[in-house]
Amino acid sequence: MAEITLLRHGQASFGADNYDQLSELGLQQARWLGEHLRSLGKSFDAVIMGSMVRHRQTAEAFSQGYGGNHDYSVDPGLNEYSFQGLLTPLRQQHPELYVESGNPRKDYNDNLKQALAHWMSGEISTDGSDSWHSFQQRVESVFQRICQSPAKRTLVVTSGGPISVVLAAVLGLDHQRIREINMQIRNTSTSRILHNRKSFALDSFNDVSHLQQADKHAAITFT
Repeated sequence: MAEITLLRHGQASFGADNYDQLSELGLQQARWLGEHLRSLGKSFDAVIMGSMVRHRQTAEAFSQGYGGNHDYSVDPGLNEYSFQGLLTPLRQQHPELYVESGNPRKDYNDNLKQALAHWMSGEISTDGSDSWHSFQQRVESVFQRICQSPAKRTLVVTSGGPISVVLAAVLGLDHQRIREINMQIRNTSTSRILHNRKSFALDSFNDVSHLQQADKHAAITFT
């Protein structure tokens, strides 16, 4: 059986002008993960990541913690959808649904759930680049290529949206379940899929064992 480990990027810069940068905590989360997997004797034959800055920074910090350089291949098909490209149409088309309670993180989560639902139904036709269908297609296309590669152990550094699409393909999830999973995925969590190119099994989901020590619980984040 081959293994594919899906790694969500470290904590990004929520609320900043440029979200696509890891925070200092995000870098540390990735380094801790590298140290943890090295201590368990985990290794990878191939590492592939999206082309976003937070993907590269996560991969580099992971390698620092692991204690060695990894050769990375880059595939933009693993990039995340545009949050703002969904939130702006929601606010324009459905101002009655748009939440502005003064709690930025809660408002963001509530609004994004609504925006994802409208995108999946086709009412929001695009995030600026992708329809929901084309987003699914590009992510699943990368996943299929990874499954056909000769690597036995592949690490995939990406974001919550692509991870939820892959898990939906493996588990046969409907849109509601995809949205729920998307919002649950923690920073630098890993989800592992076992496969023989014909059948697939989810071996673990949203694993943050590297953050389970008492002094690291506060480092478990979702942004």
